[in-house]
Parts: sequence; structure tokens; C-alpha cells
Amino acid sequence: VLGLMTLAGVAFAIVPSVGSAHQSRPHHESGSSVPHYRHIVEIMMENTSYGSIIGNSLAPNLNALASRYGLATNYFGVTHPSEPNYVANIGGSYFGIQDDNQFYCTPALAATDPNCAGTTVNHTVSAQSLADQLTAAGMTWKGYFQSLPYVDPSNVVSSGPAANGPYSFKWPSNTDALYASKHNPFINFTGTQGALSQMVPDNQLGADLLSGGLPNYSLVVPDQCHDMHGTGGCSDTNSLIQAGDQYVATTVNEVMSSPTWKEGNNAIVITWDEDDYSDQGQPGTGCCGADPGGGHVATIVITNHGPRPV
Repeated sequence: VLGLMTLAGVAFAIVPSVGSAHQSRPHHESGSSVPHYRHIVEIMMENTSYGSIIGNSLAPNLNALASRYGLATNYFGVTHPSEPNYVANIGGSYFGIQDDNQFYCTPALAATDPNCAGTTVNHTVSAQSLADQLTAAGMTWKGYFQSLPYVDPSNVVSSGPAANGPYSFKWPSNTDALYASKHNPFINFTGTQGALSQMVPDNQLGADLLSGGLPNYSLVVPDQCHDMHGTGGCSDTNSLIQAGDQYVATTVNEVMSSPTWKEGNNAIVITWDEDDYSDQGQPGTGCCGADPGGGHVATIVITNHGPRPV
């Protein structure tokens, strides 16, 4: 368990440990033991336990990456359900959120907005996120979301039942929710929730890689038919694992075959927000005092310094 540190932030510090001994070492800033990484791409998958991925023949690409590069064998989701894990991923805390309600929800809205039922804490957080800290340091970030609904910039509705674009609760419908706002943590933080130009469809990733426009930190979020979560029309567990495995393989190949990957020190982090509740209630399965804990999940770290030593 990583404590009150975001996974992506930790990746800036830990990825050198999986570099090959015979490859060139990461550049270190003067007087610092922490290497500088030019780009980190994090791919966030969903609701799958460590044991359902590692060793599973339905996920050959993920297992090949886990075998060749760095695999965290003792990493846990923070809590359940999804939204607080995404918030903690870039915020260092889940801020008491324990549901998947809309990002604008407050306890006062619990009785009047159907998307806020049961809300006990504010879901919009004024604390600085990783993205805020990067911006303050003159660095860049972006979220790439598969099936992100288009919104006309002149007709953005950012709260309430009619919220659209990245603020959509579920899109295209509640039963077939390919995109869900609970998987977009940038809208939970006051410093980033209005950054429409930095929340883009995932197909823009390829263009940014080719143009040299990849930000320092990228969060790639597949839709719910490709992140292993499932929604209407895609609910078979085995098929979801296969689809997610292929999505990761395609995305990783796109990053690693780009000219951007070859410039400076770069890394890819593949992780899951939480497990499938298979170890719910067991002690030590979460982080930061969360009850319930998020469960044992796989986390794979790839760097452009080559495979880990055998």
C-alpha cells in the first residue's frame, strides 16, 4: 500500500528500479537521487483482482508485460467503489468519498438530485491534485478518455442532471454507460474541473505522440467495455478481460513505437482502480484507513530503459 501518495506521483520516483542493469541509466538532476522523467503514461483499468490477471491465459499481453518489465506484487486499491480510487490516484486521498455519485454532489443535494443519493461528503475537492502541482511546476497533464461524449464548447452544462461532455454521469445511457464521470477524477478538483481542453478522447493520444505534444503526465481511461468493468452489451467476464488486454496492448505499442518514447526517460504505468471485491473485509487490503480496502490488484511499470534484469 502506498499511503497518501498518488500512484502516478510515485511512478516518477520508483520506475528506475525496474530498469535493466545493462541499459543506460536515467538522468538524475544535480544533487538529487530521484530521476527526472519526461513523460509518464498511466493506463487505469477496472475492478479486477491480481489473481484474475497474473497467470490468466485470457490476458497474454498483460502477462508478457508483467514478465518482461516491473510487476508490483503487493499493491492494493485504496477503497471501494471506483470514484474514490480515481480521486486518490491524483489527489493522494479519497477525501471521505465512498460512492460513485456525481462530482458536484454535496450532502445538501442528497435529497433532491437522484445522482447524489446517499452523499455524505462534498465530491468536489479544493485541495491540489497531481495535475495542479504539475501545472504549478510548469509541467503538463492530460486525460485521454475512450468514448468521451462530445460537447459544443458554447453549450457546456457542468452540473445537474443535464451535465454533458466530460461531466456526463453516464453516456450514452444509464444502462449502456461507456463513459462515466466517476472515472474522470479531474472533474472532482476545483483546479482542473474546467479544463475541457485537457480532457480529450483517447484517439488523440496517437496524434500527440506523433506531434511531440504528449504531456508530462497522461491518464488513459478506457471505456467500460474495454477497462474490464462492463456495462450494457458487454458483461461477460472472460470477454472483458480479453478486450482490456487487447486495449492495453494496443495503447502500449502505440506509445512505445512513437518517437516520443525514445526521447529522454519515459514510463508507462498499468494499474487497476480496485479488485473484484473478492477479498472484501479482509484486513490490510486497502490504504490510508479506508474501510473497505480496495483489494489486491496488479500494477505493471514499463520504462524505456529496457526489460528488468533476469
